[in-house]
Amino acid sequence: MREKLENIKNLKRIPEKGIIGGVCAGVAYFFGWSLWLVRLVTAFLFIGGFHFMPILYILMWIFVPKMEKAPEDFDAVTK
Repeated sequence: MREKLENIKNLKRIPEKGIIGGVCAGVAYFFGWSLWLVRLVTAFLFIGGFHFMPILYILMWIFVPKMEKAPEDFDAVTK
């Protein structure tokens, strides 16, 4: 059981791969989505008038822990 818990990825910001705070990079890596797609959806939600998105982004920037170094498989996972 403990081995399964250790293999689970935690959501973390990846500032090394990010433009602002690494939030989109962390979300893309966590879910295995394309980084450009996560950034595009985030930008659309910012511009599209969804007032919760800037607040959500800032809260994630503050409360989601930072990953000290980008994972080696980041580019393979987020293609």
